[in-house]
Amino acid sequence: MISANVFLILTLLQYYPTPYPRRVPPGQTVPGGAITDAVATFEGKFKSADKKYVTIELDEGQTMRMYVTGSTKFFRDDKPAKPGDFHTDERVAVDASRDARMNLLAVRVTTVQPRPKPKPAEPTN
Repeated sequence: MISANVFLILTLLQYYPTPYPRRVPPGQTVPGGAITDAVATFEGKFKSADKKYVTIELDEGQTMRMYVTGSTKFFRDDKPAKPGDFHTDERVAVDASRDARMNLLAVRVTTVQPRPKPKPAEPTN
């Protein structure tokens, strides 16, 4: 029988997509040297960041707000950065984990290259 906590976690995780997962085993380092226990990666447009939250807009139009902690790392072009170094509507990826209350915690925020726009298919005769 599945415990209530496991059922709750599995139910909540289905609502948080990870379209571009970058799985890193716990305790391993990622480029830039951050140690991460991230459970999900969210990619979208940077909206804001302050001492308490980082906010991004996903491609589906959803806005996600994650807590910033003392261990949150910010990277711009794989170099350490500050939250103020990011620009509104810039593409970012946020590796996130959860605390005991299931709040999303930003572990690593980094800029990503914009996705190339697909070329229209050429008509064939």
